[in-house]
Order: sequence, then C-alpha cells, then structure tokens
Amino acid sequence: MNPALWICNSTRAFIASALLCCVFGPFPATAAAVDKLEAQLASAGQALVDVQPAATADYLDGDPDRALERFLAATDQNDWKSLFALGNVLFTQQPDESFRLHQRAYELSRHNDLALLELAYDYTRRDDCAKALDAWKRVDAAGLFGSYMPMLAAYCHLKLGDDAQAFAMMDRSTSRYGQLENSLKDLWGEPVLRTHAEALRRFRTTGASADLDAALENSVRFGVGHDRGRALLAMANAAANAKTSSGEMSAQLECLRPAFGREAALPTDSMTDPDAGKDATRDVWKQRMSACGFAIEGRALPANAALARVLVVTAIDLDLAPAQDLLVAHSKQLDDRARSKAGDIAALRLLAAMQARVDDPALEESDELGWSRYGDADFAASRLNDVFRPGATPTPGDVAQLNQAHRQFPDDARVLLLWLRHATPSKDEAREGWRKLALLEFHEPNLQRDNMHFQPTAFTLYEALREYRKAAGL
Repeated sequence: MNPALWICNSTRAFIASALLCCVFGPFPATAAAVDKLEAQLASAGQALVDVQPAATADYLDGDPDRALERFLAATDQNDWKSLFALGNVLFTQQPDESFRLHQRAYELSRHNDLALLELAYDYTRRDDCAKALDAWKRVDAAGLFGSYMPMLAAYCHLKLGDDAQAFAMMDRSTSRYGQLENSLKDLWGEPVLRTHAEALRRFRTTGASADLDAALENSVRFGVGHDRGRALLAMANAAANAKTSSGEMSAQLECLRPAFGREAALPTDSMTDPDAGKDATRDVWKQRMSACGFAIEGRALPANAALARVLVVTAIDLDLAPAQDLLVAHSKQLDDRARSKAGDIAALRLLAAMQARVDDPALEESDELGWSRYGDADFAASRLNDVFRPGATPTPGDVAQLNQAHRQFPDDARVLLLWLRHATPSKDEAREGWRKLALLEFHEPNLQRDNMHFQPTAFTLYEALREYRKAAGL
C-alpha cells in the first residue's frame, strides 16, 4: 500500500463495517437507526480524511506526536463514534494510542458490539489472549465473526494450549487467500511510515548513528516517489542539526539533497504511475551521484552501508546502472569491509542482497561468512535454504549443520521449518516444533505467491497448523 493512502483506506474500511450495525445493541434495529449511525460514522471519518495529508507529512518529517495532535483536534472526545474512527485510523501507525481510543469508545458506546470487535483485535495484537477470546466469543454471539476472524481466535486458543478449540476455530474459517495475511500484517507488521517516524524521532532525541541508519535502511521500502523524497529530506535536515552525528554523513546527505527534493516534489499519488516518477527523477539522481562521487561511473560506495544501500537500490530502480554491473564494481569493497579486522555486517548484508538479486554463486561464501563470523540467523537461513532447496541431495554433513543451526537459532522460523522437514526430530519434538512454528508464523508469516493466488499467502503457517494437527492426533 502507498503509505500516503493508509488513512483513507482505513477510513473506508471502518465506514463499510457500519453496514453491519443492524445487529448492534443498544441501537434499535430499524432502517432509520442504521442510516443515522452510518452517516455519523462517515462524518467522523471525513473529518479525519481532511487532516490526513498534513498528518502524513508529519509522519514523514518524523513527528508522530504532531500527527496525533492533528487527529485529536479533529475528533470529538465525547463521541464514541469519533473516537472509534480515530482508533481505526491509528491502528497500524500508533497502536498504543489506538488501543486507548478503542477502550474509551467502548465505554462511551455502552459496550457496543462494533467497538468490542476492535478491542478483540487489540487484545490479540497485545497477546492478552484471555481477554481476546472473551471478546471474540461475544463478537461471535453478535453475529460479527468475519471469514478470517476465527483464525485469530484460533491463535489465542493455541497460545493458551487449548488445541481442540484452536482447531475448531480453524474449521470455521472461510477466508480467501490474502484476507488472513492482510489482517496479520495489520496486527503485527511494521508499516514503512511508522518505522520511519519512530527511527527518525529516536535519532533526533539520541543523535545515535544507528537510529539514522535504521531510517535510511527503511527508506528503500517506500519506493521512488514523493514519500521517500520527503523522508530523505527529513533525514538530511535531522543530520544537519544533530550535534552528535557524523559530519561526513551530514555532508553526504547534503550533497544529495537536490535529488531528495526532486522526489519530494513529485505528486503524492506518483506511486500510481511509478514510471512517471522515475522518469522525472532519473536525471537529477544521476547528476547528484556523479557530483557527489557515489556508486555509479566507477565511483565507490560511501562507507556508511545504510546510505550505500539507498544508492544501490536507487541506481537499480532508476536504471542508472544494471544490477550486475553494480555488483562487479562494488563487491570487492564490500567483501573487504566485511572481512576486515573491525568487521562490517551491514556491508556484508548489502553485498549478499546484491548477489541474491543476480543469482551470483558467490552468495554461498557471503552466507558462510555471515553465519560463521557474525553468528547471524539471516545468513544461516539463506545458506541452509540453498543446501535444502527442492531437488537437492543433502549429505549427512548438511543435516548435521542444520541441527547445529537449530540449536543456535531455536526461535528462527526459517531454520525451524527446514529442521522439521529435513532433520529427524522425535515425535514429541516434531509435535512441539510444528506448534511453535505456527505461533511464530502468526506473528511474522512467510508470505509467498504461486500461479493460482494473486494475494501473498502464508503457506508455511498453513503447513505448520496442518502438521501440528496431525502430530497432535486432532
């Protein structure tokens, strides 16, 4: 989703849900009452839509508190429908504030079932499963149990060890591929806009380079366009004003500022036509990378790996240089940094990402280094995924390495899946392993696509639930 559209989309979602209000108490189930409540919810939502552009700009500037002030100023604090609407708008961006608003709306509504439905999501997100299940039960009794909601109740039953009820809930799910996955993303995901705002706010408070690096790393998730340009400008401003930040980094960002500004000047809906946005920014990015001495035309990457990633991704996205050429130009520099006495895992991660993009066989060496020297689960999982790829013939040594990885990274879902599939766990170990994998996948599902499904699908989650059910004899 384009981050600039998240508020409007959320608002449309809750307005649509108002059509269900005929089953809510304490409102009378009359057509007039339904129409009135729908109009009230739409009105409350429109007030928030009106301030959305300014609030989104606040988030891009790293000021979520200011965004919240705008939304609160447009909200009637004594009207549950207005608070309910704002709670829905903030659900992904400011979850703690959203929870507070949903609680207040529920009390003011005299325990309306629509407000309770949102609390069921909140309790599930917070792993307060006892309260979540009570809320889901009452939502079910009110006739509001949607197609994928039984799976959220199933998660909580599984979390509390009530397997029979968990599987009973799974059997009630009628969701299509993508519906549950989108819900899990909203519950536990880290939206690009929220991650940016939080990292940039931390940097302004602490001046720690790690916080600026986190914001830079996250910026590539925006894609070329207005929002990324605005976010990068905010980082350049913060670096220039931070007393403890590196002068070199500040100077580098300042040199690139014209490119950031050109992106920020794109229309806010430029992501609907990404090619137009790329055409409009390509020349200035090429000119600034050349003038600043970065990445293309035989120039080196900056020492900061987070900024280097932004430049590499931009060069590829804007067709300033082929991915293979960039790898050839910069692989030795990145590999030397990763193998240096001081070490540089961020440089190694960038190198591995570039190698993976062009299917470079040298990725195997990077994965081995990342696992052996840095003890990093991402590199271990990447290496093992290659060893145990479909059609491969793993050796006993490969299985021994897999067992080692499972001991070293017991809570990594990717390693656990490979271990359950290819090692020889006992029946008890397999049963508990599939259960653990299912719980991990609810929180961070491994999303894949196939030729039949247009939405990302959590195949690993469904496999874990299926295998656990078989292992548990249910």
